[in-house]
Amino acid sequence: MAKINKTYFKKHYPKRTKDSYKNLNGKVFIIAGSKNMSGAAVLSARAAYRAGAGFITVATVKQNRSALIKAVPEALILDIKSSDGYLNGESLKQIKTYLKQNPQDVILAGCGLGKGAQIILNLLKAVNLPAVIDADGLNYIAKAGVENLKGLSCILTPHEGEIKRLLGKIPFDKNTAAKNISALSGAVCLLKGPNTQVCLGSLKNINTSGNEGLAKAGSGDVLSGVIAALWAKLIKSGLTAQSSMFAAACLGVFLHGAAADYCVEKISKESLMASDVISALPFALKKLLD
Repeated sequence: MAKINKTYFKKHYPKRTKDSYKNLNGKVFIIAGSKNMSGAAVLSARAAYRAGAGFITVATVKQNRSALIKAVPEALILDIKSSDGYLNGESLKQIKTYLKQNPQDVILAGCGLGKGAQIILNLLKAVNLPAVIDADGLNYIAKAGVENLKGLSCILTPHEGEIKRLLGKIPFDKNTAAKNISALSGAVCLLKGPNTQVCLGSLKNINTSGNEGLAKAGSGDVLSGVIAALWAKLIKSGLTAQSSMFAAACLGVFLHGAAADYCVEKISKESLMASDVISALPFALKKLLD
């Protein structure tokens, strides 16, 4: 068991080269949002850009288009028509067609999807792309059985309630839960909370950044966006998805926590918001890499 700290971050962070361009810094495809949940798509997309992704596409229901254009004008938007404001079987067809025509490096799926998250497992098996799975995506994976992720390259980011659902009948133990999920799924499992754990097989790292101000809605959306961006950058640096997914989760959780720590140097932990963490990412990143 090792600690994720500034030394680890500087050693593994994939810096961009002077001759780089947007596609060489990672393409992240975000599937997020539903009616009344446009914020999840906005937060994850903004966080991914601030963490260094070169190109981001957000697939979301058409009802969220206006919010995304205003909040993240840099992102490409794939409008999904939906009468009830949630993704469905027809949405799955549209997304699969898009991904076939427009190759991506990493998928981020689950934030704010509600019942629309039911398409995620079928999508991942069809396109076989590396995926960060969060929020509603985790709850639908729990219903299907986490073992269905075997053979895929995935990073799971549950909090305690979500990991209990993923475990099913296996009793919850904070010290072993993430390792158990990793063993069942073959995925990286990042158990959020104080001293966040990142596990893959026999590997287990403990995060040393962050504070209790992160215990607020939207923090998970930001974290998943950061992780997806860093994973895409690692892949573009020449690593395979499988060999880089553990480092991506470790780098992402440390940067996310470091941004929150930067914020509370000036504002209270009680007042900290997910959008504050996004705004602090560039400053935290500069501080970590100097």
